[in-house]
Amino acid sequence: MITTARIQQIGRPALEKVYPAVGQRVKVFRSQAGTTVQDGPPPPDLDLDGNPITPSTPDPTPEQPGMGEALGDYPCIAYQLDAQDRAAAGVALGTPTWEIVVHWSAPLDTPGLLLQVYGGELPTPLLLVPVADIEDMGTQRVAWTCVCQAPDALRGT
Repeated sequence: MITTARIQQIGRPALEKVYPAVGQRVKVFRSQAGTTVQDGPPPPDLDLDGNPITPSTPDPTPEQPGMGEALGDYPCIAYQLDAQDRAAAGVALGTPTWEIVVHWSAPLDTPGLLLQVYGGELPTPLLLVPVADIEDMGTQRVAWTCVCQAPDALRGT
């Protein structure tokens, strides 16, 4: 019978060779609600059609308030999913969707995280928002995997 320790002995060293070859890294941030700054009177309660008005909050990014505490920087492999894979994952087809495999030591076992991938062949850092649970691949602590969306990215980037 194969044990968890044996799977880790096989899987972790293999990924340790792949991560540097790909050259990508991920910064992990705890997500916080965006903050709004109002310059003037508060908006009215209802719009002209009678619908309630709620001021929008900006998406948190590392450059804006709302990005929470940084939890570290880890090696990863991130790749964009094609339309068929996006449909199979049950996510919106119009938003760029990525799958990310992250080093097993990253603290991804709590909800409410934002991931910023950089390096490798990515021309600029890419903010990823998980759209599903971040999973321990095979529950063996070999790597974390997650489907994410990049709401600020264009398709193909």
